Amino acid sequence: MKPFKTIITIAAVTALFSACKKDADPIIIVPTSAGATIQLSGIAAAEPGTAAGNSVYIDLSADKQTPVLRSGWDLGFYCGTGFRVILNNTSVAGAKVLAKNDLSTVGAADTIGLTLSTSQTNPLPDQLVYFDNIAGDISKTVIPEVSATDADNKVIIVNRGTGGGIAARPWVKLRVLRNAAGGYTLQYAGIQETSFKTLLIPKDANWHFKGVSFENGLVDAQPEKEKWDLVWTYSVFETNFGAGAVPYNFSDLIAVNHLSGVTVATKIYADAATAAAAFSAFNKDSVANASFSASRWAIGSSWRSTQPATGARQDRFYIIKDPRGNFYKFKCIDMGVNDGGTRGKPQFRYSLVN
Repeated sequence: MKPFKTIITIAAVTALFSACKKDADPIIIVPTSAGATIQLSGIAAAEPGTAAGNSVYIDLSADKQTPVLRSGWDLGFYCGTGFRVILNNTSVAGAKVLAKNDLSTVGAADTIGLTLSTSQTNPLPDQLVYFDNIAGDISKTVIPEVSATDADNKVIIVNRGTGGGIAARPWVKLRVLRNAAGGYTLQYAGIQETSFKTLLIPKDANWHFKGVSFENGLVDAQPEKEKWDLVWTYSVFETNFGAGAVPYNFSDLIAVNHLSGVTVATKIYADAATAAAAFSAFNKDSVANASFSASRWAIGSSWRSTQPATGARQDRFYIIKDPRGNFYKFKCIDMGVNDGGTRGKPQFRYSLVN
C-alpha cells in the first residue's frame, strides 16, 4: 500500500504544480485600441521625405507601426493557395521571363535592349509589363505561377529597382521551383555568374508572403497577415496622362491589406470645417450609409495634395474595416509644408467607431 500512496501523493503534487503554473502564465488578450494619433517613421536615414526609405505598416487595433526598409527585400513568396512570387513594387523592381530554363546559359547578352524600369519623365504604356499587377491581383504577377514540372519554370531577369532614391544594384537571374516540403526553391545568381545560390522558402499560413533579400536570405518584408491594416509607402503605381495607362512612381501612397479583406469608405465634404464636424459625429449608425471598397488602392494618394503646396486634404476622412471587423475613422493631421507637417513623417488620427 505504501508505494501506491506515494504515487497518489506525487500525482497530487504534480497536478497542483501544473494548476499553479497555468495560473502564473495566463493567456494575455490585448484589448482593441480605441484610437490614437500616430506619426509615421518613414525616414530611414537622411533621405528627403519624397523618397522616404521605409514603407510603414499600420495595425490600428494594436496602435502599432512597423517600418520596413524598401531596399531590404527583393521577392515575396506567396503563402496562400497556389505558388506565386511578387516583385518589390516599392523599389520599382521590374522583370522579364526568358524562354530558357537553364541559369548557366543566361548572361549579359540576354539583357541587351532591356530596361525593366520606367522613366519618371517619359513613362510608356509598354513598360507596364515589367511590373506586377498594380491592383495587387496575385494571379497577374510578372513571374508566372511556379509549375510542379521543373522544366516549365523559366529563367527570370530582375532589375532590383532604383525607385525613390535607391542606389542601383546588379541585376539578378533566377529560377523558382516547387520543393518536396510544399514550399519554394529559389535559384539565383548575378547575370554573368556561372554558378548559382539556392534558398529554400517554406510556406507559413500566418503570412501573406515570405520575403527574400538576395543579400540576406529570408527577411520580414511585411508583418504577419492579420497584424496590419494599411501601409504607407513609395511605390510604382499606374496613371494616365492622356495616351493610356502607364507606370508612374508615387510618394505617399497608402495601400490597404486587401488580401485580408480590409475595406475602405471615403467621406468627402464641402470644406475642412464640415469634415471635422462629420469626423467627430461619425458613429456605428453612420456605417450603414457608407460605401466600402475592397480595392488595394482605395486610399492611394487621394488623402494628400502636392499643388499648390504639399499637405493633407482636410476635406475628407476614411472609414477602415479591419480583418477583425472593427471600424476605424482615419484622417491625416499633417504631412507637408502647407499644413506644418514633415514630408516622410505624416501624422494620422484614428478612432474606433462606436
